[in-house]
Amino acid sequence: MTVAFPSIVAPTYTTGGEVYRPQIRTEFDGNYVQSRPRSTRATRRWTLVWTAMTEADYGTLDAYFIANVGTTFSWTEPVTSNSYTVRFSEDSLKWNHSNKGVRSVQVGLETI
Repeated sequence: MTVAFPSIVAPTYTTGGEVYRPQIRTEFDGNYVQSRPRSTRATRRWTLVWTAMTEADYGTLDAYFIANVGTTFSWTEPVTSNSYTVRFSEDSLKWNHSNKGVRSVQVGLETI
């Protein structure tokens, strides 16, 4: 059973992502390049950013991160409403105090 991402405020629109599909490239004399896909599928990655997360939402995300790092969970991309099965792509939840009672927070996700 897949756990769902916590119900907290949506990340800001500075949140970005990428589609990652590595390739193997071999360069030859004459400036020729031969390439092929390294894997059979692409991976999607997101960097979620909150510029003004409340302490209550941060506490929820912090507890969720600690309980679910290394596992998979369901997450809905807030702009497109597409649902993905993802995992945390990093071993840390990054944050800074941006004001009293407010944090800026960043975390990475990737599809499995």
